[in-house]
Amino acid sequence: MVVAQDADGDVATVEGAQIRRARPADLAATRTVLARALAHDPLMDWIFGLRADRSAAVAAFLWGAIEEYVLAGNAWLAVDDRRAVGAAAWRVPGTEATGADGGPALPGPSTLGLLLPADRVVLVREGFAAMHGLLLDEPHALLHFLGVDADRRGFGLGAALVEAGLAGVPDHLPAHVNTTLESNVAFYVARGFTHVGAVRLGPRGPQMHGLRRPARRP
Repeated sequence: MVVAQDADGDVATVEGAQIRRARPADLAATRTVLARALAHDPLMDWIFGLRADRSAAVAAFLWGAIEEYVLAGNAWLAVDDRRAVGAAAWRVPGTEATGADGGPALPGPSTLGLLLPADRVVLVREGFAAMHGLLLDEPHALLHFLGVDADRRGFGLGAALVEAGLAGVPDHLPAHVNTTLESNVAFYVARGFTHVGAVRLGPRGPQMHGLRRPARRP
């Protein structure tokens, strides 16, 4: 992996791809590349099944959270020749974007209900509730989404996106990530995370692994 970083640390180059913070103008690209990369993740398999429009459904499902993270400055893009080929999005306490108050953001919690039958919504929400025991019971930064296009995996882009985000986490905050891919556990351990447990999402859902990285400054 070849990495070059600029003086202020906000932009790096990895194997020809620029790693930089996503801007508001990048919102659509960030959402699209994550939906494309995560469409066949085991979690999305469980939520959406074998529907033909799954990439679009995943994009709609991720919409609100990705918008929040991009506007707060907590999303990172890998861009190669103006094409977004990977992205990472974080939830970081105390960095929420502010602006005009238009009331509760839509579609909000009703997103799943717009995409899935009512009985499936209940099953998915019950599965998500099982994850609560994996989360840190203290303020923490959460790596919520990470995805790289299939043809660009294995070149260090995912690692660079994670490291860029970690550099932006305040020193006093630990970091947390969940993954349904067993192969990702070793990837995150190599980034300084420790496996803290796993839970099955419902009777037929995937196994969700939780990993924690301690704060740089206790």
